[in-house]
Amino acid sequence: MILSQKNTFSLDITAAKKKWFLLDFFYKDFKLYARNSQKVFEKTDCRLVESRRYEGMSDPSDSSILFLITCNNSSKGCLSSGYGIYVETDVIDFILSLKRTDL
Repeated sequence: MILSQKNTFSLDITAAKKKWFLLDFFYKDFKLYARNSQKVFEKTDCRLVESRRYEGMSDPSDSSILFLITCNNSSKGCLSSGYGIYVETDVIDFILSLKRTDL
């Protein structure tokens, strides 16, 4: 397990990068795109490794989720999304459709 219930969002990002989850993904039109790269991944290319939800210390509505994803070309990266009242339902639906994998 890479993500920790004791860490903040930024500490977990740092931990993930130490485990080679180097790509910063964003979601658009049923695909994952790697920022600062030409890489595009279909749902069938991706597997969900781990996820964790974070709530803001001073504002519980300030919530986010971090997903660790590995792809069939050995690329690994992170995707974040809003949670709670800021939920991005299309992102969550995409993630829930991914197969899970262990490292």
